[in-house]
This record gives sequence, C-alpha cells and structure tokens, in this order.
Amino acid sequence: MRPPLIRGRDLVGGPVVDLNTGEDLAEIRDVVFDPASGLLTGFTLNKRGSWSGRLRAVLPIDRLSAVGTGAVMISDADALVAGDDGPQDIKAAAEADAEVVDDLVVTESGQTLGIVRDVIITGGASPRVVAFEMDAGEDRIQFIPKSPHGGVSASALIVPDDYETRVGDDLAGLADQLDRLSQEQP
Repeated sequence: MRPPLIRGRDLVGGPVVDLNTGEDLAEIRDVVFDPASGLLTGFTLNKRGSWSGRLRAVLPIDRLSAVGTGAVMISDADALVAGDDGPQDIKAAAEADAEVVDDLVVTESGQTLGIVRDVIITGGASPRVVAFEMDAGEDRIQFIPKSPHGGVSASALIVPDDYETRVGDDLAGLADQLDRLSQEQP
C-alpha cells in the first residue's frame, strides 16, 4: 500500500498523539524542511487546549512513529525534545524562518513554472518531502515532484528542464508520477 500524500499545511494544527496513552500532547505548528538538504527535519509545536501557544519543544523526524492524515504519532512523550536541546537543523531552520513557500519554481534553463505554495509529504513511518504544490498562474494549482538533481536557493526551487513534463493537476497524478520517477532512478 502506497503511503498517503499530505500537504504540509494539512498537518498544521493537527494533533501529536502518544501511541501508548492515546493522549493528545501537542499540535503541529509548522513543518520544518531544510531547503539546503531537501529533507524534512521535524516539526515545531503548539500547546493544546485553552492555553495554546508556542510550545518550546520540537519533534525531530527521527523521533516520530508515523505521520498520518489525522495525526502525527509518537511512541511516548519523550519523543518531544526541548527546543534548546533539539537538533541544530530544526533550530536553524525555525529560527531562520527558512521558508520555501512563495519561492519561484524555475527550470535549469531559467523558465519560470510557478510559485511554491506548499510541500507535499509522504505519510507513514518514513515521511519525507516528495513534491511541491505550486501556483502556476491563472488560478491553476499544480504539483511538481521534488528532483534529486534540483536545488533550492534563498528564493527559488530549481528543477531539471524535463520536469515541466512531470507537472500534474492533482495528487493522484502526482502519485503516479512519483512511481514512474522511482522506477527510472537506479
């Protein structure tokens, strides 16, 4: 079974649930994506309930059990790491407000394809950023796979020239495109 494709924004506000107790410990504040490495590194968190607000703890990617469409699951409360003790990549990305949203999507030859609106993550036990949702103009939202050969600068997501043909209009088409890409790569 293929893991679900989830928009980063659909995780925001969702619960972080302890698998042992079923307790809702926190909510996702933001998805932390390191543009330099292209990797999902973790999540910043908010408190739950009437006293909600920023939680100083973070959830590193290697501490979670699974990401689902309804919740992020952790083995126990120890998976949450105090912000000051958290991994450097999460702290650096969160402090720098490293954001790929609103970056241009540009081919290697310089053609602008659109503007990044969200990251697309595979759910399950090994979540990762696999694609981007982009505004292609004229009220068209499209999806483009993350390229193993592309890059992310301070203002642009750079994709190979042939990725213009890999742009799709829906998540189902994106899933098929990701399957094709995985079969093409050695």
